[in-house]
Amino acid sequence: MTAGLAVPDAATYGLGTPPTTPIAALPPIEKLQPTLRLDPNTGEPHRAGTIRWAFWLFLLAGLAEAGTIGLTWWRAIHMDTFATSARLIGWTNPNPGSIASILIAVATMLIGMLLIATPIVTGYLAWVGQSASRWWAVVALLLTCATFVVTPPTASRASWLAPIWANIGWLAVPLVLGGAVLTWLPGSQRTFADWVTFRKTALPASHTGKIVYGRLEQFR
Repeated sequence: MTAGLAVPDAATYGLGTPPTTPIAALPPIEKLQPTLRLDPNTGEPHRAGTIRWAFWLFLLAGLAEAGTIGLTWWRAIHMDTFATSARLIGWTNPNPGSIASILIAVATMLIGMLLIATPIVTGYLAWVGQSASRWWAVVALLLTCATFVVTPPTASRASWLAPIWANIGWLAVPLVLGGAVLTWLPGSQRTFADWVTFRKTALPASHTGKIVYGRLEQFR
């Protein structure tokens, strides 16, 4: 090199004139996150593990309530166990076979159907990405308190299984609670956001007017 000449630092100055504004660059590929994650098997947004677990917990809660309602119904249709088939029937103590007894029995079954349907509907809403399922879960959790009025005050001691079967509906309380917590976790929130984007994605409207492909007459 020629003595006395300062050589510019290439790492500092580079080549050419630096731009007045920095050049935007994408992050590394492995750090890029897609705005919408689709399941290649279904073509629907990817369901987080929290959503999958919540769905099964809600479904099991509905089945647990169905077990209790099934036993209550069986006891209610027999005269010797009608009075003790459910607490609601025991509190009102209607005369078996009367109009009042029929109305109380129907009311008991309607409460039972509500206890069965609410967690199952909640699980379905969570599965299809409806964020409203979070509030349905809260309602379902509150409704599990009604399990008390549709369970029998005393269970038959005919077998060791009878008391367990009579109170199996109480399993819905921890099951619904677990499902409700899962729907509020960040993984579930991401799934709900993906479904919102998925539903908003629409095909462009078809062109209904005349399409011109060129200036020549044969293209008009």
